[in-house]
Amino acid sequence: MSSKIFWKLFASALFLAYAIYQLIPLQTTPFDQYIQDRATARQAEFKEILAQAEKRVAAYNDPAVPEDKKSQTMYNALRDIGMGKGESGRNVDLSQFFTDMHLVKEQNIERKNGFVLQELLQQSQGKLKLGLDLQGGVSFTLRIDPKNFEAKEEGLSEQEKKDARAVAKDTEERLKEGLGRAITVMEGRINAYGVAEPQIRPIGNDSIEIQLPGQDIANNPDAINALKKPAKLEFRMVHRYLDPDPDMPEHKIVALREDPRDTASPIINYEVLYLRRENHETGVVEEIPLYVKRQAEAAGNIVRKAAGVRYEGHPWQTSIIFTAAGSKKFEELTGKIAEKNNAEKNGNGRLAIVLDGKLVQAPGLKIDEATGTYRAIAGGEASIDASNQKDAVDLANVLNNPLEFPLELQDSKQIGASLAADAQTKSIHAAAWGVGLVVIFMVLYYLWAGVISVVGLIVNVVLMLGIMAAFGATITLPGVAALVLTTGMAVDANILIFERIREELAEGKALKTAVHMGYDRAQATIIDVHLTSLMTAIILIVMGNGPVKGFGIILAIGIVTTVFTSLITCRALQEFCVDNGILSRIFGLHLFKGNTKIQFMNYAKPAFIISWIIVAISIGSLVHKGKDAFSKDFKGGEAVVVRVAQGKQLDTGDIVSAARAAGVEDVTPTYQTAMGGDKEITLRIETELSTNKQLPDYTQATKAFQAVREKYPDYFVDGSLDQVIVARESIGGTVSGSLQKNAIWSVALALLGIAVYVGLRFEAGFGLGAMVSSLHDVLLTVGLYVLCGHQFSAAMIAAILMVVGYSINDTIVVFDRIREEMKRHPGMNLRDVIHLSINRTLSRTVLTALTVFFNAVALYVFGAGDVREYGLVFIFGVVTGTFSSIFIASPVFYWWHRGKRESVERAEAQVTYSWEAGSEKTKAPAK
Repeated sequence: MSSKIFWKLFASALFLAYAIYQLIPLQTTPFDQYIQDRATARQAEFKEILAQAEKRVAAYNDPAVPEDKKSQTMYNALRDIGMGKGESGRNVDLSQFFTDMHLVKEQNIERKNGFVLQELLQQSQGKLKLGLDLQGGVSFTLRIDPKNFEAKEEGLSEQEKKDARAVAKDTEERLKEGLGRAITVMEGRINAYGVAEPQIRPIGNDSIEIQLPGQDIANNPDAINALKKPAKLEFRMVHRYLDPDPDMPEHKIVALREDPRDTASPIINYEVLYLRRENHETGVVEEIPLYVKRQAEAAGNIVRKAAGVRYEGHPWQTSIIFTAAGSKKFEELTGKIAEKNNAEKNGNGRLAIVLDGKLVQAPGLKIDEATGTYRAIAGGEASIDASNQKDAVDLANVLNNPLEFPLELQDSKQIGASLAADAQTKSIHAAAWGVGLVVIFMVLYYLWAGVISVVGLIVNVVLMLGIMAAFGATITLPGVAALVLTTGMAVDANILIFERIREELAEGKALKTAVHMGYDRAQATIIDVHLTSLMTAIILIVMGNGPVKGFGIILAIGIVTTVFTSLITCRALQEFCVDNGILSRIFGLHLFKGNTKIQFMNYAKPAFIISWIIVAISIGSLVHKGKDAFSKDFKGGEAVVVRVAQGKQLDTGDIVSAARAAGVEDVTPTYQTAMGGDKEITLRIETELSTNKQLPDYTQATKAFQAVREKYPDYFVDGSLDQVIVARESIGGTVSGSLQKNAIWSVALALLGIAVYVGLRFEAGFGLGAMVSSLHDVLLTVGLYVLCGHQFSAAMIAAILMVVGYSINDTIVVFDRIREEMKRHPGMNLRDVIHLSINRTLSRTVLTALTVFFNAVALYVFGAGDVREYGLVFIFGVVTGTFSSIFIASPVFYWWHRGKRESVERAEAQVTYSWEAGSEKTKAPAK
């Protein structure tokens, strides 16, 4: 074995091992079960503590048991016992039972136990979390207090009442805007990478519902408190001269003076805040009172970015980077302190950092050793010391996503899977069919080369899942569908390579030589294709947010793993087998024997015109339908919460079927269990809003429930409709208006980026052709989907973005071949070069389209819900993408240059580049 092959295989094995490590454990173990046998020391003693914890949890719903004798969950029970609420009445250090944990040195038992429980909870979680549609999770509602937005009319004159109502109306608008900003902040805190798959939407006019996959929040309700923190950051001045007496009553502060030499000014603009300092060696906490100015000198909006960091030899810190204006403001503030410190001998100025009304730090300035004076802090950065990594990262998280107001927790519930069991089974089977069809096709068509490509595909999928797990991604069924479609697109690189090897074999080269040259010649095209897609992914990551950003991350992961497995893993395996005589024949069937000579450009104009007419009709249909073209994910809807019979739960698939039979199409039923009180199970039915504005609110949701109740009466409690329905809610869309705009802008910038990149990498005509064809594919796919009577849901955003990726891949392959054939045939006119290039890549185009088409059809035929819709979108995407690479992209390039080869050659740079080492050349354009 050559050293090159060895190192390629070694690298593949190394990365594969890393991915598998990231994926273990695959499934989440409930915390109550995981903790049973986890102790590594003093197991008998820990068993006794577990017994106490189980007793506390079992007593949670018993009103006769005192509050300090019960806990909501096992997690909380262990935390409470650690705080001295157990039978012994003493604090319990839980770390003594888990000697394998490497904890920071922490003497405060409460904080140490918190670290231990957080680590245990993390260890119990599966690395790839399942989404709300597959396993459910936790739902909680946060509310903005509307008291400050109510008009107080008692005792007012008529004019004053009128003015108060006007103010109330204005404040209602501000409340609505504040609710929108709060949703954006929650999205940023929960879904930093866009791959967590939460559902966040407004409920009514003053509340937000957040649904998170998995049960880790249920085990640790304290995490909700961290989410709803306002994170109001302020920078305030500390009194230069005076320190309050720790024993002085706070109401006597006004009797003091700002300056001991000034007997006239009471310091009513200062308040006493306490700086908490903890000695980690002894665990002793000291609270130091300071006079801090009430009025802030600067607010949190001067912060651009924050991150939890640790440098060698230093404790954990929250590093803060200021905005450009913030940097100037911070320099100005510290400059004032430095000026006074240098001018006055008494006192030392400090700038307090106040978060949510609590003093975090009050650092002073250090003397510049070179000048012996105080200097302002410039450079736009500062830091806040933290006790540990979690505190540093949590503080950075809230500083990056500050709220303007606190949120109140209204309720929290555990929710069941939103997708029915039979729908889950159908969709998993559909995914298996899709992947199976690709595997069977590749093996039958390419024989041993196909087997090697399947091995590469398996490695590719494991690498993708491993890296996604490292990012904390959540797997939903639409995500599975996207992964399945990615497998079809991933084999494209292998198909491209195999078809180049066929061409080398057709020219009479030996198998070993053909394999080496096929990989070498396909490499440049593969890198060009994936660099273009990577550039698109980077734009989506940088410009997008939420699921758009998440899709960009997953797309970038898929690009890197596909290039790696096709050019490293598969090449090493293929060269090893051929070089050692293991394989003498690597191919089987051949789609096009001999070179096709179809004159595609002869049909370009009519095909182009007809295609854009269809685009116009399709988009016209979308405009005509307006909001009706979008599901409740976009436009919101209504919901009813109903009581169910004890011990009975109707399958959600039956609920959907009954509602649809009554004419209510867009229905999402979920079971929810209250996390407090008697843990009553209720059923929530969400529907679209009624299109008939004359009908009362909640008509659709009530209609759906009545249809279900009539068909399955035994599954619900007896009583009138109002007795069974416990709540009616107006729900907002899970895809916010800002996310919709962000998605549109991200796609637009991605299309523009494609044009610019391809224009620079190739030349302007190629760039324009790539942009027009991608735009054509997006518009036509969207239009056809709506024209066929379907509604866009949240999952369809990712499906459309995938169409962009598929479209540009196809186009770049053709363009790369046009450039290659122009070099090979310097005397051939441009029209014939285009014909030759399209025909030479036709087998690859058809084969790639077939593999993705197999996947898409399997998802559509065998899938359910969003998975089925995903398949339909991609059926349209495959057809339009294949069509546009031939009849849109190439003709636009041809017409841009008016059919003249010389125009192309003049437009290209004098120096041409290839990815092959040492292939930089200089040549004069052909005459």
